[in-house]
Amino acid sequence: MNDNEKRLRVAALVDLPRYVQAGGHVKCWERLAAAAAESQLPLDFTVYFSGEFKTETLGKYAKIRQLPPVFSTSSLKFIPYVPDHTDLAPYHPSLARELAQYDVMHTTDGFFAFAKTAERVSRKLGIPLVTSFHTDTPPYARIFMRRTIERTFGGNSWLSHKMIEDWKLPEKQEIKMRKRLSTHVGACSHALITREEDKIFAEGILGKDRVHYLRLGADRTMFNPARRNRAEIEQKYNIPPDRIVAMFVGRLDVGKNIYILIEAAEKLIAEGIPLHIITAGIGPAADDLRKRLGSNVSVPGFVPPDDLAKLYASADLLTLPSEVEIRSMAGVEAMASGCPVLVSEKSGVAKLFHNTPAMLPVESGAEAWTKAIRQFATSPEMRESMRSVAVEYGKNHLASWQDVLSEDLFNIWRKACSEKTS
Repeated sequence: MNDNEKRLRVAALVDLPRYVQAGGHVKCWERLAAAAAESQLPLDFTVYFSGEFKTETLGKYAKIRQLPPVFSTSSLKFIPYVPDHTDLAPYHPSLARELAQYDVMHTTDGFFAFAKTAERVSRKLGIPLVTSFHTDTPPYARIFMRRTIERTFGGNSWLSHKMIEDWKLPEKQEIKMRKRLSTHVGACSHALITREEDKIFAEGILGKDRVHYLRLGADRTMFNPARRNRAEIEQKYNIPPDRIVAMFVGRLDVGKNIYILIEAAEKLIAEGIPLHIITAGIGPAADDLRKRLGSNVSVPGFVPPDDLAKLYASADLLTLPSEVEIRSMAGVEAMASGCPVLVSEKSGVAKLFHNTPAMLPVESGAEAWTKAIRQFATSPEMRESMRSVAVEYGKNHLASWQDVLSEDLFNIWRKACSEKTS
């Protein structure tokens, strides 16, 4: 670009802590920031995260900022488990002051302090607001409210039954969150979506012309079939050479449906299927995995990206039983690595990849997952076919992070800015 060309100043707001074990939502925006640092676009890009105050400069026109939360969920010690901490304050004064310098603000949720602050700044200063859908927060709110009630008051107690079955507090929390999301989307000029259901939702608020698709990128240098080293993986995780190795990547909790995989694996191992599970992630289900699957599971906790790339390329399949996914970075990275994927049909993730045969949808429930993994494990032809298709799909059909930044995001940011000034 011409150095004299005016750069579009964009702030992306991710109201989550940034740490090495963070999930796909955080990793997505870290990688977009890195792409911006190498980009020739007329863009001045800052990604904001919640956390201890810090500025990381990635390039002349790309940086990451961390701002301390005003009221973090980490302060709520009575909650048994929170997947990721966020800021519950209705307004973040420090962020508001910084947002005044930008041409466009981009939110990645509609519920917490960063998003609510951006709404107020947009109303006051007229700065365009764009949003994108990353986490299916309303269903997560329902799942974890139910889990919190059961753990706090006992799963079989009278009070738990009253709150869950009679008062339907988890369902009411989900409805409340959906209403809040509607309000936030209504404050935006454009929305970027992945799933069809989010498209319908956003179009009902903004209209068809203001809703656009957002892809996930893949780092094909890091994640590719050439990283395959099955012997190293078997030695490192003490896996006999005749095992079918199935990966699970993500938080080890009820929200990711890990217990469905545990139950399916138990049944298959009891049948004599030579199955070994490797998990990459942390969470409260880690002990249950070890207790219930014994020597047939490896639970290393957080797996660094380079090791994760080797795992994807060396495993036989990736299992994604979560039913409340908006997208799946694990699914993208697996296919980029040539790894077949079994994915929840209810999540709709397979549709995002044009129902490629590399990604097989599985119906809900442990029985369906038992059947699907059994079919995969006992069919060498199926395994080879899915792996071949995954290699081809990863090579020819996955976008890079540079593609996502320039083709999906930048044009919408520029459009939002031009609408303000026209």
